[in-house]
Amino acid sequence: MAIAMAQKPSSPRGRWIPWLFVGGFAVVIAVNTTLIVYASSTFSGLVVEHPYKKGLEYNQTKAQLEAQARLGWRYEVSAVPAADAVMIEMRWVDAGKTPLDGLALDGELQRPVENLPPLRISFEAVGAGRYRSQVQLPKQGAWDLHLTARRGSQEFSAAERLLIR
Repeated sequence: MAIAMAQKPSSPRGRWIPWLFVGGFAVVIAVNTTLIVYASSTFSGLVVEHPYKKGLEYNQTKAQLEAQARLGWRYEVSAVPAADAVMIEMRWVDAGKTPLDGLALDGELQRPVENLPPLRISFEAVGAGRYRSQVQLPKQGAWDLHLTARRGSQEFSAAERLLIR
């Protein structure tokens, strides 16, 4: 008589492959969920506050720059240290290179690398489109000059970086 031996049923080869796909997708879903939660909790999506208002201001600034370009005004600025002050001189010309006299210049100097209060400066007309201002600066170095030139209803705004040594 033959004795039948009990054999274990053999499992088909590759039975674990579907579970590998399930595990891979689980890892991808877990990583994506973690990144989505982290990204949405750390960045609001806004680059600037009040974007609508900034957009309107951009359009106004663009219109002002276009109006300034139509004026054709040009200027040169120089800053010469003198003893305990600085002499800032500007020369203004129009589109035809004619000196611009009769401008009302308002200016402000700001220190870009420190939190110092801005210095208001006023220019006096010297003639032939030249204007001067003598300013006592607390420190040498880089200063930003923000100015507005007006003549009647015409207005021109500009900014220049001055290096005072």
